[in-house]
Amino acid sequence: MKREKSVFQQNLELSFLKKIVFTVLASCLLFYLLVMGFDWINRFYNRENHLQAMNSVFCEIYGYAERFLTDEENQKSFIRYLKKETSEKEMKYLVGRYNVDAPVKLSVMLTDAEGDLAFSSFYPEALNLHRMEFNRIAAENGKKKGKGIYQTVYYLSGDASEYVMSKPLYENGRYAGSICVYMDGREWGPYFSEYQYDVIITNGNNDIIYCSNRGFLPERNANKYRPEGGDGFVRIGDSRYQRSARTLPDMGIKLYSFIYAPENYIYLASGIGMIVLLGGIWLALSLQMMRTMVTKTSRSVDMLAGEIRVIREGDAAHVIKVQTGDEIEEIAGRINEMMESIRELNARNLELATINSRMELENLQAQLNPHFIYNTLDTIKYLIMQEPARAEELLTRFTRILRYSINNGKSRVTLREDMEYIEDYLVIQKTRFGNRFSYSIDLGEACMDLMVPKLLLEPLLENSIKYGFRKKPSIRIEIEGHRKDGYLYLEVADNGAGVPKSTLETLENMIRRGDGAHIGLQSISRLIRLEYGRESGLELQSIDGEEFRVLLKLWVGGEEHVSGAFGRG
Repeated sequence: MKREKSVFQQNLELSFLKKIVFTVLASCLLFYLLVMGFDWINRFYNRENHLQAMNSVFCEIYGYAERFLTDEENQKSFIRYLKKETSEKEMKYLVGRYNVDAPVKLSVMLTDAEGDLAFSSFYPEALNLHRMEFNRIAAENGKKKGKGIYQTVYYLSGDASEYVMSKPLYENGRYAGSICVYMDGREWGPYFSEYQYDVIITNGNNDIIYCSNRGFLPERNANKYRPEGGDGFVRIGDSRYQRSARTLPDMGIKLYSFIYAPENYIYLASGIGMIVLLGGIWLALSLQMMRTMVTKTSRSVDMLAGEIRVIREGDAAHVIKVQTGDEIEEIAGRINEMMESIRELNARNLELATINSRMELENLQAQLNPHFIYNTLDTIKYLIMQEPARAEELLTRFTRILRYSINNGKSRVTLREDMEYIEDYLVIQKTRFGNRFSYSIDLGEACMDLMVPKLLLEPLLENSIKYGFRKKPSIRIEIEGHRKDGYLYLEVADNGAGVPKSTLETLENMIRRGDGAHIGLQSISRLIRLEYGRESGLELQSIDGEEFRVLLKLWVGGEEHVSGAFGRG
């Protein structure tokens, strides 16, 4: 008979299936983001590197031509030629010497003050009327601009253009003529071809200085480039390119970079398809393995659930017995340990409640014994005749003590609240004994709002007064407290007779064993250890004939470990 799947097994299989599907989808998304991210980063660096390379190449070519035009010796040579003080051979030598090192060779046209051509390095067949008229206009525009360099583009026909730089010449402040240099765009190609990306360079009027691929232009013989939009993707036929631009404001030049950027749809689809296929194979194999493991685990869980059901039905002492040889058996052991801890905690809480009740009863009895009531009322009676105001104050404090003592609404109070009661108690004792009794209280403000057991210090004060006056006519009680390293330290000390070292050791043993006559100290010690744990507890110190001290150490939170024993800090 086929075993029906348990709810645990069904939920586990469903959870596993969801995780597999989520993993596949997340892997697809991650693959897509990685591919797109790497593609974007690659294109970003290619774009920046290409634009920077274009910038460097153009500035290098421009710089050579600029130095040729602005060199003072060259300008003097141009003017001397216009004044016919030098020969055409020397002019050709000057141009040729520059072209030896120049990245792009220059062709030169020198015009006089009237705009007539005085010298040209072009071959005669290149000196048509169109070029001569264009040169005259360029020289005139350069003259209007002033002493700077005027830039323009010469374009007659075909696929090439020439970048033109014109510089007016002045002698003694008078215009002497203009020198124009022409750089053929076809010679720019080798400097950009090594980057394997396409380039378009224009001036501020969108005139094309250089274009590596005329396919990016709207018309084959177009001499201007006006891109629609800014940076982005453009298509040339079936190919896609990333277009990026950079402006050189000092030169009025625009650089356009075109980087081949094919769509990654095929790669993405292939990668995602492979992930899905592998995910499906992984799912099939994992489900088969999981069913075997889940069946075994499900049986172990069913056994554990049955054992827990016995405990839930009321047998709290039941010990779970599961021998499956897997983690379920370990869990059963942990549950047994937990149940044992719970039983111990319940016993501890019961003992703690018993001790709290006993301490409250002992304190109530101590304060309401006939001697205490008689002595207090007798003191009040005496004060009524002598000092009515003090009698009224004492009666108010006595009433607060009675009300606080018999109030069973809460067993834990703040130290501030408990010290108000202690203050009332000590004032009554001070009034009763007069100058024979004194006290001091020194508690740090950090201690005052901490929660402590109600009537915690009262038995210690009772003992100091009870045993202190047996051997000394007057005593002083000091109450001190501070907070340190996660502990609250409280100390009650008196300058009574104290006890010898042997008696102190006997007293400490009695407190640890829980027998003897000092029930109040035993209750306080046990209460602190049960409620505060860690290294909390009670310690006694005494100097025979001089003093007796009781130190309380209560864990209230803070650092995880505090080394060392009791100390006054």
